[in-house]
Amino acid sequence: MLNQPKDCHCTETRVVYFVKGMRFIINRFPISFRGPLPIAVFLVLCVAISGLYADDGNYKVSTSPFVTEGYAQLEAGQQAKALEAFSKAISANSDDLSARLGQAIIYTEQQRHADAFATYDLIIQRFPRHAFAWNGRGLAAFNQEDFDEALSSFQMAIADQPVNGFFYESLAWTRLCRGEFVEAAKSAKTAVIMYDRAGEASPYPLLIAYFAYHESGDAANALLTLKYANKNKPVNQWPAPVIDYLSEKISESDLISCVTSSAEETEAHTYIGLYLKLLGELEEANKHLQWVSRHGNPNVFEYTLARALNLQNSVAAVTR
Repeated sequence: MLNQPKDCHCTETRVVYFVKGMRFIINRFPISFRGPLPIAVFLVLCVAISGLYADDGNYKVSTSPFVTEGYAQLEAGQQAKALEAFSKAISANSDDLSARLGQAIIYTEQQRHADAFATYDLIIQRFPRHAFAWNGRGLAAFNQEDFDEALSSFQMAIADQPVNGFFYESLAWTRLCRGEFVEAAKSAKTAVIMYDRAGEASPYPLLIAYFAYHESGDAANALLTLKYANKNKPVNQWPAPVIDYLSEKISESDLISCVTSSAEETEAHTYIGLYLKLLGELEEANKHLQWVSRHGNPNVFEYTLARALNLQNSVAAVTR
């Protein structure tokens, strides 16, 4: 889904899973697991086959031919046929986790977030310690702007303190949307640590922490976070231009010129809006955030953040 730019490449954090000795590298997957459909399929297989985040002793690998057919159809881009196959598998065995996860991924790809939420909800009823399902449930709630359900789901995803930076990043985004800036910064910091422990790196938790620290009045830690982001930003890759913009090394127009996809455009306008808000230029900041909430790509966290901020601004205007 994301195009490769000439100078500002849009590469994102790699999440590594191991399945039967095979290593799959999955791109950062905010909200609706953006990226080619086979990558989403690999993600499901990595979790479903290995039982990586399922209850120990309670999960058995599915042997259903319908599940095999479902994933084959999913890789072929035949979502309707895949859903039909998964439904048959579930009719035969309502506890077939592989089929349920396949359903959830398709619903997410189709932006049927209520259906995805319901499917993940069924999974956690049967496998209450399935961290991946809890995180998926949280993402579905986040997409529906239900930040209470998102928060409780993400908290369950990290209950056993998994070494998974994306789980903590998801929690940090939710805290930021809820205006819980101190907690957002803490979750973002933990996400950085967990990514590092897994041999990965992502600049997005640093961006969350930067704004969360500023919003909580901790300018010193905000500046330290930005300094660290500059030292560890990807070379000539998105979102390095965002970090350069926040460091006032490039202008607003320079940042926009690096955009090569709707996802990057959404992110750029969001961060410009957030930065102008910090500078007290509220009218100009709101223009960027309103553009994102109306025209942005819903497949990135920044879209929902902009919508949450617009709602907060509207409520504040009414109560004044």
